[in-house]
Amino acid sequence: MNTDAACPATPFPQRVASAVPLQAATTEILWQSAEDPRIAARLAELDADLGQVRVSVDAVESGVPQLDVDESYTLETLSDGVRLQAATTWGALHAVSTLRQICTLHDLSAHGLSVEDHPRFSWRGLLVDVARHFIPLDVLLRVVDGMALLKMNVLHLHLTDDQGFRFPSAAFPELVSDEAYGVAELSMLVTHAADRGIRVVPEIDVPGHVQSWLAARPDWGLHEIDPTRRFGVHKACLNPNDEAVYAALTTLFKEVAAVFPDDYVHIGGDEVHPAWWSEDAALQAFIEEQGLGDVRGLQAYFNRRVHGILERLGKRVVGWDEVLHPGMPKLTVQNWRGATTRDRALADGLACIVSSGFYLDLFYPADVHYRYDIALSQAELTAQEDALQTDLRFQHVADGMAWTRQWRDGAVEAESLSGRLLGGEACLWSELVDGATLETRLFSRLPAVAERFWSAAGTLDADNFYARLGPLLAMPPFVIALREESQLQALGLNAAQIAAARYLEPVKWYARLLGETALAARIAGSEMPQARPYTCDTPLNRVVDFLSPESLSARALRDMEVSELEQLAAVWTRLEDEAWPEDVAAPAAALAEIGRLLARYLQTGEDVRGEIGSLYGPHGEYMIAAVPPLLERLAGS
Repeated sequence: MNTDAACPATPFPQRVASAVPLQAATTEILWQSAEDPRIAARLAELDADLGQVRVSVDAVESGVPQLDVDESYTLETLSDGVRLQAATTWGALHAVSTLRQICTLHDLSAHGLSVEDHPRFSWRGLLVDVARHFIPLDVLLRVVDGMALLKMNVLHLHLTDDQGFRFPSAAFPELVSDEAYGVAELSMLVTHAADRGIRVVPEIDVPGHVQSWLAARPDWGLHEIDPTRRFGVHKACLNPNDEAVYAALTTLFKEVAAVFPDDYVHIGGDEVHPAWWSEDAALQAFIEEQGLGDVRGLQAYFNRRVHGILERLGKRVVGWDEVLHPGMPKLTVQNWRGATTRDRALADGLACIVSSGFYLDLFYPADVHYRYDIALSQAELTAQEDALQTDLRFQHVADGMAWTRQWRDGAVEAESLSGRLLGGEACLWSELVDGATLETRLFSRLPAVAERFWSAAGTLDADNFYARLGPLLAMPPFVIALREESQLQALGLNAAQIAAARYLEPVKWYARLLGETALAARIAGSEMPQARPYTCDTPLNRVVDFLSPESLSARALRDMEVSELEQLAAVWTRLEDEAWPEDVAAPAAALAEIGRLLARYLQTGEDVRGEIGSLYGPHGEYMIAAVPPLLERLAGS
């Protein structure tokens, strides 16, 4: 990737300055190649006078994008307009995204800007879980728009799980949840995405995560079960020794293939609870007869059968890293259980998509995702995982995070990453996300992941990233601050309370989802009997649900003038006078006390770091996000 010094090769560029203005009053497309309707449509959406836009696209694409297409482009601003060149429609679409950012953030006030760019990885994806909470189509369409602006190119739809079945199966309507997509809606999504250079990859999760299936079709399993609204691993599994199950899956995947034209279909394969298979005499006999060894070998047998079904449909298979087994055919492994499963897949000669390090449902700040480079060595990645446990921001969940070290058992190191590391995917699981909360949760950190997948390995300056992030998040469809303000106003918070709430963050990792009891039980190895505080029916309508997972207000404290800190401390000391929602009263009181301590420090120079640090939290489901940057600032003063 080569650009001039003023505009680095990132999904969203920094500000550009020049004394030479463009002489543009209108926009006129001058096709230097065959006309590309998709590019014309995207250029027409730009709210800017571009002058003459000279467009040259070598291969005009009318279908859907696929893996490994040429996404390179060049872009130049001239005295009378813009020159855009690309080998394919897909690269030209990325050029338009860059042009849109320049127009919005910089008013296209400079000419002489030259960008020559291409992505580092060909798979730059986002998983959205629409099974646990149904995500309306209009929200998904805006998600696609945001992905396009960030030059991401794969939307992975997790369509089925224990709690819901969102695919509109005509063959098995009894499976379909009350809230589900229609075929026309999914087709609209595929078209909308393709018009923006984005593939849509469906996931039908088998053989576990199927309680919603088996509540309607117990004949495909081993036991009668009821529908579930709880979260966590369930025991329900398909019967891998029933030919009727494979016949049904053949029919179902034919329907899926008819709706989703992408080459890839995801079969899940994660978190298959062993109880049903281990306790069933007929299956144990089958394992012995077939020489499968154990229930893991039985799952590999099931996966091979499903792989064959999809291969006959002309599809390529993706599965979560639990599908790793010596008996598996060639497929693509999606890594999620820490850094080591990436190398296990690559060492087996399998293609890999990396998601470990990019779980957006964990409420991590953007810088954590930003520094997790999927092509680092296994030792470097595991060191980053370990470092999180000593980071002040995660001390309240450090014991839980240490629990994940068990995933390193059996680790191997791949000799080379070359050729088989396709890219990565951010994942947004929806236990604590619905249509109203998804966009703030997603877009607040997705730019960090997008830059990690697009840009050169050396693009790691977090301060530079954050300097560009703020203006970007003000752009549609992101508009994070406006969305957050509107939703907090709807809860009854006034302007002063909203400003204060923006110095709070949700607790990290799985602390919200598990709750204190289940978190302690997980660490002790006995989580399953413990109830979690959230179900599908728990309203997501509190302050903690609408806050951004990362407080950019708190981050700004590092550079705030002393006079501004004095004013802020005075404001915080009065927070207890406000009428707060019950769950916010404790963190608001803690922030008020921090205001008093900060004022004392500013007046006397007294060392108050210990007292401020003790107020960090958790306070219910909240952390005082102002604490880490204040401690950092006070330590340096």
